[in-house]
Amino acid sequence: MEDRTVGLLDPVDPATAWNSEPGDFVPWLLQPHNLRRLGDALGLDLEPVAREAPVGRFRADIVCRDRHTAGAVVIEAQLGTSDHSHLGQLLTYADGLDADVVVWLGTRFHDEHRSVVGRLNRSGDLALRCFVVAIDLWKIDASRSAAQFTVLAAPREWPGPAAGTPGHRPAPAEADAARAGSAGRPPLGDSPIRSRRLSRGLSLKQVAKAAGLSRACVAHIETGRNKGTPKTLAAIEYALNMPPGELARDGQPRAEKPETGKRRQAAK
Repeated sequence: MEDRTVGLLDPVDPATAWNSEPGDFVPWLLQPHNLRRLGDALGLDLEPVAREAPVGRFRADIVCRDRHTAGAVVIEAQLGTSDHSHLGQLLTYADGLDADVVVWLGTRFHDEHRSVVGRLNRSGDLALRCFVVAIDLWKIDASRSAAQFTVLAAPREWPGPAAGTPGHRPAPAEADAARAGSAGRPPLGDSPIRSRRLSRGLSLKQVAKAAGLSRACVAHIETGRNKGTPKTLAAIEYALNMPPGELARDGQPRAEKPETGKRRQAAK
């Protein structure tokens, strides 16, 4: 007699579930429970903002907002094997929409494309966090197909699951510790720059332009990756209409006061 206590888990070809990216795959992903599951895999709380968002002559598949940080998240969905075209589109959308996070979601990825995303995450000059996520379909015997999201590439300091570890979701305490980062950075929500910027409805690009700094510079100071110099902090305070010296009082370096003649003599 055949034992049916445990069924057989079989892979399902995604092409049998979705005929096209725009007509089937993207609408499926935008369903609230599917978008929530993707967010769980990334450690993000995704809120849909737009579909086919215009970026010049092009259109981004999905634009979301991370409820934790209010940052823009661009999702490029690819039904098939990764290619140069989708990689280029992803970077174009990230720049045009001033995204904080980009997610390349597909069914199969070449190692070379994963390597490029890994290099982007390691670059200290980019204020952009990049994910590569594979989607697989499975079924047990004659059951309906079930989707599984697996993070293949992610920023090193990201509080979500480790790259290549499907099904792992950090517990709240674990996530809080990861958000602090190994370098002792505070959680993003504690950043006075971010709080002030969001309260004024400004993007990183707008603050950087007003301060005369690069977007990457402002992002690194905001997230704690760089403490900033007294000069750059003063420029950010000016751009955000903050009282002079407020960022220094929050733990950033203060500008040194000129020494008096008596102090110079004493130092000698």
